[in-house]
Amino acid sequence: MTPLDILFVCTGNATRSVIAEALTRRDFPHLAVSSAGTFAIPGLSSSHRTLAALQSVGVSAPGHRSRTLTGDMCTQTSLIICFELEHVQFIRRRHPNAADRTATLGRLRDHGAGPGRLPADLAREDPAHWPVHVDPAGGDVETFVECAQVIAADLEIFLSNYSTL
Repeated sequence: MTPLDILFVCTGNATRSVIAEALTRRDFPHLAVSSAGTFAIPGLSSSHRTLAALQSVGVSAPGHRSRTLTGDMCTQTSLIICFELEHVQFIRRRHPNAADRTATLGRLRDHGAGPGRLPADLAREDPAHWPVHVDPAGGDVETFVECAQVIAADLEIFLSNYSTL
């Protein structure tokens, strides 16, 4: 079986996508998983708040450095999971060929969708009411921890449909 590529996308590739990538790597080590940000500053390491958030859900991301989303990433990825509507809209504008495999984690969680079982008309859906995960940037450590715990719970629901992957 060819490994499934999952790309997690947030704004700065500093917290949400890092947490989701680390959790997925831990639970599905055979999958090709990565993360990036729509407006990331390349090469930044994780903040103490992100490290605390990762620790709160039992993972780490040693050596993580932020990466900016590229067209190649979108082209070469089977599934792009975003955290806010702006990320989905950014990908639809800049990389329209990836629209049919791009959604928020909340949308995929609620649909029971996943690798190989994405909604048929995903690219035509209006994401205006898709569930999102708000950026904890500017918040305190507790805000980051809460964000990590919500992502972990939603990711567990989403990935539970694919325990045979």
